[in-house]
Amino acid sequence: MRAVSAVLLLLLLGPAQVGAAAQAAPRELAAPATGGPAERTTLVRSGAGLVLAWTERTPQATQVRAALLGRGEGAAGTGATWRALGGVINGDARFNAAQLRSREGPGGQVWLGWAEDSGEAHVDSWLMSAWTGAAWSDPARYAVRRNLSDAGRSRAFDVLPGNVPTLAWTDVSAPGAVGDVVRPLSWQAQGGQDGTWVAGPVLSDPRAAAFAPDLRVRAGGLRTVTYLQGDFATMGVMTQRETSPGRWTPMGAAVNRAPNTFAADPQLALDAGGNPVVAWIEADPRPEGGPDRLFVSRWTGRAWQPLGGALPPAPQSAEAPALALTPGGEVRAAWLAGGQVRAARWTGKAWQSYALPDTRQATSPSLSPDGAYLAVSDGGRLRVWALPQER
Repeated sequence: MRAVSAVLLLLLLGPAQVGAAAQAAPRELAAPATGGPAERTTLVRSGAGLVLAWTERTPQATQVRAALLGRGEGAAGTGATWRALGGVINGDARFNAAQLRSREGPGGQVWLGWAEDSGEAHVDSWLMSAWTGAAWSDPARYAVRRNLSDAGRSRAFDVLPGNVPTLAWTDVSAPGAVGDVVRPLSWQAQGGQDGTWVAGPVLSDPRAAAFAPDLRVRAGGLRTVTYLQGDFATMGVMTQRETSPGRWTPMGAAVNRAPNTFAADPQLALDAGGNPVVAWIEADPRPEGGPDRLFVSRWTGRAWQPLGGALPPAPQSAEAPALALTPGGEVRAAWLAGGQVRAARWTGKAWQSYALPDTRQATSPSLSPDGAYLAVSDGGRLRVWALPQER
């Protein structure tokens, strides 16, 4: 009778729920202490372990800090001891930092990038700094400072093989454009520590508005950029690849599941072959509307392949997506829904959710680039989970 009941239970649950029940739960780790409420998180791998960086509100300003979880720390059955990486990383500790991002440079060097106000009206900066092993490099060296506050709008960065950053930029002043455009910026050295940023070709259609780029560098130093393009009410998620230095080619048409829909927050990752995987938020196209959904597609070399439908549905809209690929190529995603942090893995056939605890006040989820860790700010408190290993 017990065996018959078990079979009936399996039939009632169905394959998706059975898979979710069989999956190991994420394991929460101790998180670094903060000196004020945490706002934005970002995770990145280094040669020495896992780095968590975050912005925190203090009486002085919103400041950037980082901590290292050494290799072997936080493994099952062990504690998690975080070591602070320097102090305040801001270019100026009196000015507010926002829009924090991270990248792994050649040899496992950690890079952080962030927007920072300048204390002057209409002037903001985009700053980048690398951990040298003993200190953070001067963020002023590669700073982009722009009037009209476009330095603080939307951009992405990655690091070239020569350990020099490169940018995908939302430019508000391209000649002949009707609105913002997306273009790459490249660092041109001028001897010693000096240099300047040189704008590359406009990637987006200058007849439409474009913004929110994400950028990844693949083997050989060639770049791939994903961005939004449209009339704001309807935005296409577009991707272009650099085929040789300075020469760019579109990768298919817009990846949106429904044409002429609102889209937001494109996220880009590259697989071992350099092919992009893209995640984005897309509005429900039905006349009666519905919650915004999170979708993921992979470039096969010829076309975009949808990875299932919308990620596990919820009555709340999805927002703030994060995307990662494991060393074995498994796609993992995290996002927010009604203040709850959610995460799932692509099994090759369906999305399988992770059983995460109640958060309710979560903001800024981030995944480590290998998909092994998830971080979030929960009501101003940092929380970190180790996700189950890929199968």
